[in-house]
Amino acid sequence: MKRVIRIKKGLDYLLNGEAELKTSPLLSDYYAVSPDDFDLLVPVLKVQEGDNVKIGTTLFTSNKNPNLQFVSPISGTVHEIRRGAKRHIEAIIIKKNEDETTEEIALPDVLNRNSILKTLLQYGMFPFFRQRPFDCIPNPDDVPKAIFISGFDSAPLAPNYSYILKDKNEEFEKGLSIIQHLTEGKIYLSLDVSRDNSFFENCPYVETYFFKGPHPAGNIGTQIHHIAPLKKGEIVWHIDPWQITLIGTLFLHKKLEFKKIVPLCGSEIISPHYLEMTYGASVENSLKNNIKQENIRIISGNILTGKQIPCNDFVGFYDRQITVIAEGGKREFLGWLLPGLKKWSFSHTFLAFLFPKKHYSPHTSLQGSRRTLMLHDLYERVFPFNILPAELYKACVTRDIDLMENLGIYEVTAEDFALCELICPSKIEWQQTIQDALAYLYQETYN
Repeated sequence: MKRVIRIKKGLDYLLNGEAELKTSPLLSDYYAVSPDDFDLLVPVLKVQEGDNVKIGTTLFTSNKNPNLQFVSPISGTVHEIRRGAKRHIEAIIIKKNEDETTEEIALPDVLNRNSILKTLLQYGMFPFFRQRPFDCIPNPDDVPKAIFISGFDSAPLAPNYSYILKDKNEEFEKGLSIIQHLTEGKIYLSLDVSRDNSFFENCPYVETYFFKGPHPAGNIGTQIHHIAPLKKGEIVWHIDPWQITLIGTLFLHKKLEFKKIVPLCGSEIISPHYLEMTYGASVENSLKNNIKQENIRIISGNILTGKQIPCNDFVGFYDRQITVIAEGGKREFLGWLLPGLKKWSFSHTFLAFLFPKKHYSPHTSLQGSRRTLMLHDLYERVFPFNILPAELYKACVTRDIDLMENLGIYEVTAEDFALCELICPSKIEWQQTIQDALAYLYQETYN
């Protein structure tokens, strides 16, 4: 019998520009690994400009755990070590060589937790895992209460997992057999009851739950909250299904691979489709002759939680799509007085709310000015946690640790508040506030 969890609170933000189910390679001369992709990490650099690197060569480690290595996804030469204020390392940029060379791979003869962790750390695959609370890379010495896998993404224009994972059944099952050694608890797999889940049928080592409802049903935080809620002091890990196949590829084929398939999507893309790319690839070549206008915003990730990047920048480590929308900033004549049949509105300000299945082409204008947070039940209508979002936000602003803990800060991360930010009439940056509060709480806990 299917275990179905119904999510009633949430919102499906329907957009134009969904990627067609066809794939082309994204070839790039330059690739980057950015320490900023890994929250709460202080990097220790291990290479210099001009160094030759192979696939799997260590670029930097964590200052707290030298065994936690971050490696090069391609073979080439370190072209630039990009630094920001106070010599903060923003990215290690590598120029690709024509020849692909890989660091020598030696797999353990006996598979147990220690040998698997050592292998994943050595070859740069342990950063695939993230933990709750704090949504950071976990401490390898910690044994998680459980491991969570989300088998679908409910964000706007999100990738189709059945499509990108096809022909990866053997690698996925091998990856599951590896990661099941890392926890003494269960591995939970979450699926959407209304989607094609044939790829995940008869998966070993997992306990499957089905979700029904709007976004954020596909968020790992929503799934943890409804399957096995976190208590203070507990830790769970989570990992993306595609990254499980990369672990499986390493142990099954003795091959170190850092590739992924992501949709290039959005209303300003002429031909939305999927791209097969190496981690950290530049998006520049993918946009040539494929954008409708010059005044665009490129987002590494989805429109709700992604990061704005320039046209020659690089795809983030954990980002599963590239979204391109129109840049805003233009004043509209009689903007609020028009019926707004082409404008999305959660609060029924425009008549478009009469067409709930309509898709929109958004731009980046705020449609109003920033103002003081107003307390009402608006946020709770899109927040499917047994948590008071506005009260937790205020506790995060005031850095009241006791109140944050009492209100459930350990169960959430920034992406869980993306819909609150989308519908917020005060135009408040919810996600940044939550992320800053989690960083503060982490420092107070571990330093």
